[in-house]
Amino acid sequence: MPSNKMIGTVVIGAAAYLMRNKKTREKTMSQIKSLATPENIDKVKSQLQFLTKSKSNKPSAH
Repeated sequence: MPSNKMIGTVVIGAAAYLMRNKKTREKTMSQIKSLATPENIDKVKSQLQFLTKSKSNKPSAH
């Protein structure tokens, strides 16, 4: 599993690239906006709630 430092570096590099390249920035933002529909947001929320509940219901291995 990659370390948090490596993930942070990749995110910063991607953000810097998007800030510099207007065409790529606009394309990425339009893709994000098309994915961020209310239906998709509700799906993600319900999946996160399910995962959170299922983890809290598991007995500990102590």
